[in-house]
Amino acid sequence: MTKLPSLLPMDAKAASCPDGVVLAVYAPLGTDPVLSSYPGDKPVGIRKQELLKSLKLVARKGIHVSALIDVFDDDSYLVEIPAGRPQDTSIHSAWKQDMTSPHALAGFLRRTHHMHPGAALVLALEGHGAGFVPDIDLLRVKPSTTSVWTNPDSSTTQVRWVSSESQTTVESEPGSPPLGVVSPELGVVSPELPTTRMTMSTYGLGQALRMAVEAGVQRPAVIHFNNCFNMSVEVLHTVAPYADYATSYCNYNFFTAGATYPKVFERLRRARSASREDLARWFAMENAAALRAQRNHPTIGAMVALARMKPIVAGIQTLATAMVNALAPTGANREVVRQTIRAALVAAQHYDTAQGYELAVPDQLVDVGSLAIELGKRFPSGPIQQASAALSAALAQPSRIWQYGDRERPYMDETKIWNFRNDKLAMNILCPDPDLRGSWDWRSPYYLSGTVNPAKPPAHRHVIDFLADRTNANGARIRPPWVEFILEYHRGADRGILFSGLTRALPPLFPKFDRAYKPKYPPLEDDDDGNCPPDDPKGGPGKPPTGQQR
Repeated sequence: MTKLPSLLPMDAKAASCPDGVVLAVYAPLGTDPVLSSYPGDKPVGIRKQELLKSLKLVARKGIHVSALIDVFDDDSYLVEIPAGRPQDTSIHSAWKQDMTSPHALAGFLRRTHHMHPGAALVLALEGHGAGFVPDIDLLRVKPSTTSVWTNPDSSTTQVRWVSSESQTTVESEPGSPPLGVVSPELGVVSPELPTTRMTMSTYGLGQALRMAVEAGVQRPAVIHFNNCFNMSVEVLHTVAPYADYATSYCNYNFFTAGATYPKVFERLRRARSASREDLARWFAMENAAALRAQRNHPTIGAMVALARMKPIVAGIQTLATAMVNALAPTGANREVVRQTIRAALVAAQHYDTAQGYELAVPDQLVDVGSLAIELGKRFPSGPIQQASAALSAALAQPSRIWQYGDRERPYMDETKIWNFRNDKLAMNILCPDPDLRGSWDWRSPYYLSGTVNPAKPPAHRHVIDFLADRTNANGARIRPPWVEFILEYHRGADRGILFSGLTRALPPLFPKFDRAYKPKYPPLEDDDDGNCPPDDPKGGPGKPPTGQQR
């Protein structure tokens, strides 16, 4: 039998996987008729799914394939294809799975391991990705929890929420704001949730991987987050203990139904063996090549060894601590410092969270690499400048996280230009209300809660480690530095919090790749960094020059 393509082990002394590679694809398409019917506009059965066609081509490259595909208005299907034998594809209905449950993903990974215990595991997550998604007990989101606020003196106040196109504001009796004067935690459950079913929570994803690994499933060599916004500090830090590498996209990615996967694994077939880092990079490079071939699909792809997340997060927390200290309420320059930080936050690269496609405030996902640079420019010396430089170094070494970035008009709105050519960009992080407008991201109450108290809002079942409160030797509550920075940054002179409302929780948007799209505008003219260079010698798209700002 021909030797199957393989991945090199992380440790040179460790044994290689004797059964090649298995690609495990988790595809929660069942809540989205557009993705389920792609590339057409009418529902199709499992055997006509474009994703299935791509996976059969992957198997032709000598890769085992296992997939759990949930189809809109249909069953969830377990698809298994042995390496080199796409004609032996088996498809079994798994009835209808709750694809938001960590048990569904953990069970799927156990099944994949059972079928291919000697193969290196590569996990691809298709469908909707939403960066940080809180783990919410939806049973507690009801009128009594969203409309009644209990004052510290135990009296209750009716709260009236008023929804507009852009945000949900609150009306209540004078002297009884829904946001506490010490921290922006709602005294009632946030009424804002996506109008369609949410994806698996960040905490749930980490739990699924933990359960699978503890059950004996091999650690994923690479996780490809083939969706939107999941090159996220919160997501990557959560999954870091359970996988080796991650490839993802800071802003939108475009749904291609796995069309790039055969090309990724053709590279592996030709190489016969490759490192996990190589494979992770190839996912990004082939995604770029496919989208660049059709104009107006700009993306930013990134790749990171997950072992790096610990020092990167330490760098973020050190920077946050330096900013909190500089914002000390007794400091004579507090307002000057706050406005300097504000200017850096506004100037930094933002990713789309608000209505419209302008990548700027009030968007509330900010790039940590860009933010570190902007802070370093504005604080020429002292702890903030030192912490910014240290974070930039952690993001740059031992290898660059940014893999490619396009400068192009997105087809969803060609009046906008997205420029991701700055190779110092790295990953996004949620920074609510960066421009101090008082309009907070709908996730903010959950993001800032720090602990889980079933008796109190905001119906948060679990808190990810990045956001979890700690206790010191005296038993006092200590917030994570990034959370403490967000709180301190928003406190006014009276120690109150500027708040006008919560941004609307928009339904998950996953732009699909549009082969037939005809650009309305001519190609962008060369800017000072030129057009994208030719493809690299190994077959991937060229990398634009470094150091360009948006």
